[in-house]
Amino acid sequence: MTNAKAVWAVVAALLAFGVFAGAAVAAQHFNEIRLQDAVVAVPLALALALSSVLLGRRAKIDHQRTLGRSGSRGFIALARFLGVVALLLALTAGLALAVFAVLVLALD
Repeated sequence: MTNAKAVWAVVAALLAFGVFAGAAVAAQHFNEIRLQDAVVAVPLALALALSSVLLGRRAKIDHQRTLGRSGSRGFIALARFLGVVALLLALTAGLALAVFAVLVLALD
C-alpha cells in the first residue's frame, strides 16, 4: 500500500522547486526582477515546502503507527529529504528577499 501523504509531500516539494525554477527562468527572460515579482514566488515556495515537510512528518507517523504497512520507508525518507531541502531553499530565498527589500527601499 502506498502512503498517500508521502506522495503528496514529494509533489509539494517538487512544486516548490518548480516555483524557484520558474522564477529563475522569468528573471533570465526579463533581464531584471523587481521586488513585486519576487514577493509572489518566495512565499508560495515557502508554503509548498512547509506543507511538504508537514506531510512527510505525518507520513512517517502513519508508517510507524501501522508498523510499516503504510508505504515504503525509503520513499517516506525521500519525501522528508526533499521537503527539508525545499524548506531550507525557501528560507534562504526569504532572507535574500528581505535583504533585497531593504536595499530597494534604501535606494529609493
